[in-house]
Amino acid sequence: MDESGFSHDAPRTHGYSPKGQRCFGLKNWGARGRTNVIGALLGTTLFAIGLFDININSDLFYAWVTQVLIPVLPKNSVIMMDKALLNNLTV
Repeated sequence: MDESGFSHDAPRTHGYSPKGQRCFGLKNWGARGRTNVIGALLGTTLFAIGLFDININSDLFYAWVTQVLIPVLPKNSVIMMDKALLNNLTV
């Protein structure tokens, strides 16, 4: 399992259009905010994904583990976690 996040206001510097035509943007990508993601891998399958528009703290992480991850884990599973994830959790 691991946690990551992405910013909503990351600028898009490139686009696509037919050759010789100007590329026009249809969406204002100047949105503020961040979405954080927690997910787990089983082999090459990504599952138990949680998307959060708030910072991930120990209470949220505990809720994700107990309510999302554990119910879908196969029996006798071993959970491995990146130490950086543990260091970044706020209490």
